[in-house]
Amino acid sequence: MGDDFPLGWTKTTSDLFAESDKSGIPVGPPETDWALAYERSLLRAWARFPRFGDIFEASDDTVVDFVTHWAAPFTGGGTGTLPKGTTVRVKSSVASEPLAVHADPLQREIELDLVSEADRAAQSYQGFSLIIPTAHLNRNFRLVSSVDEPSNPRLERP
Repeated sequence: MGDDFPLGWTKTTSDLFAESDKSGIPVGPPETDWALAYERSLLRAWARFPRFGDIFEASDDTVVDFVTHWAAPFTGGGTGTLPKGTTVRVKSSVASEPLAVHADPLQREIELDLVSEADRAAQSYQGFSLIIPTAHLNRNFRLVSSVDEPSNPRLERP
């Protein structure tokens, strides 16, 4: 994936949205595309981009965002803390060099800790996913198993 942003570009998506909040002018392409490419270029120098099936372990207690899934035109979510040692499996990303991924914790009790009982009991509740930025995975987690290790049966796609 190339670094498709103008020479001298140094704005991230956070920068663009902060400017938009101040000015009231909406933000969108091509500036958002440039910001995403710029952010990838910064990560490329030091981070390993996660792949489907990779398993990571939290090095310390770490704050993560999550979304809840519903059999309805609705989504919810929040923020919570994964205890040190929690393992997560990368389940999806939209790019070969994702800025963030959806991941599932391998410990069932994490759902009980993060998602409210009311949500879990709702008839249309369909589960949840963690959303973890690539930089956060590289700083606050350690890679336990990689899809680059095909002999590991735990990494086969369902």
